Amino acid sequence: MDQLQPPARWSVAVNEATWIAERLGPFGAAVTSVVPAGFAAYARVLHPAEDPRHGHRLVRWNEVAAWSGLPLHPDAQFHTVALPPTRPAAPAPWSGQGPHAGSLYPPDAEVLAEVLRGRTTTPEECFFAIWDGYGWGGTLLSTPGTPPVTLPDSVPAAARRGPRLRLPGRDYLLYTGPVEAITASVDIGDCQTANLAWPKDRAWCVASEIDLAWSYVAGSASLVGRLLDEPRIEALPAGPDDPLTRVEPFVASLVSRAVDEVLANGHAVISTSRGTVDVSLERPTRWRAGALRVRTKRDDTSSGEGWSSGGLGPVKSREELRRGAERRLTMSVVELVGG
Repeated sequence: MDQLQPPARWSVAVNEATWIAERLGPFGAAVTSVVPAGFAAYARVLHPAEDPRHGHRLVRWNEVAAWSGLPLHPDAQFHTVALPPTRPAAPAPWSGQGPHAGSLYPPDAEVLAEVLRGRTTTPEECFFAIWDGYGWGGTLLSTPGTPPVTLPDSVPAAARRGPRLRLPGRDYLLYTGPVEAITASVDIGDCQTANLAWPKDRAWCVASEIDLAWSYVAGSASLVGRLLDEPRIEALPAGPDDPLTRVEPFVASLVSRAVDEVLANGHAVISTSRGTVDVSLERPTRWRAGALRVRTKRDDTSSGEGWSSGGLGPVKSREELRRGAERRLTMSVVELVGG
């Protein structure tokens, strides 16, 4: 069964994305590694966080910035405003994970489609791509005391067998429909909107990279200006050469001090305004890879623990050991606020 919301339909016309591949830079380097170069203007549509304590109320980044007292700059990451150096007096306006990565909030996608419709000569003929790595097909459902059950694939077999849209770092399934079909896959992946969208005339392109808490929109200056003025969504300007991610200096400083301590003593604790990161080091030897044991604890009492050997292989130099530890601890600190 075709699970797309009509009139969207699965497509094998993957050659329609050739122009995108030709205009993408090295994967992960800059904005134009996920959305094509060559457009006049770019913007980021920020995915909201939620507050499950109050009926999953949506929390915009501006509200988080007002709570933390930190400015929402154009290059802000979620932790820029959600992880203040000192704890505010008021409780945080969200809890648990931060913004959902890799997907527009569906009502935001509907507003975006409304804006995009008037900025293309082919609003009824658009193309959409969904990352093929989502675990929708053959998913095992298991509950205590019962045998596991394999759930049916939400994507029809013909689409699974068809050609993939292949771009640097990602492969996608393709479908077509009017501009509003950017949300046609929501029922397939719960709240998953298309990861890529563009019209036949290539007037604009939208990219929701699976690891990012925002979506990029590339198009004309008037389109981006209209988007930045739209009160129903939250958007910031972007540049084609902007880095995809960045780390605030105070976070880098916390991590650097913790790495010094863990390399000297084998253990360190990073305390932040939203929780703690506890780290222990198992040093690499000639015969065995080293590992970091990291335990995070958020203010909302959720916690996580794991081992990492990335960058800590046998006979690594102290500098290589430091770089591996910095990468892991930076990720752990940022994940305290979910983005």
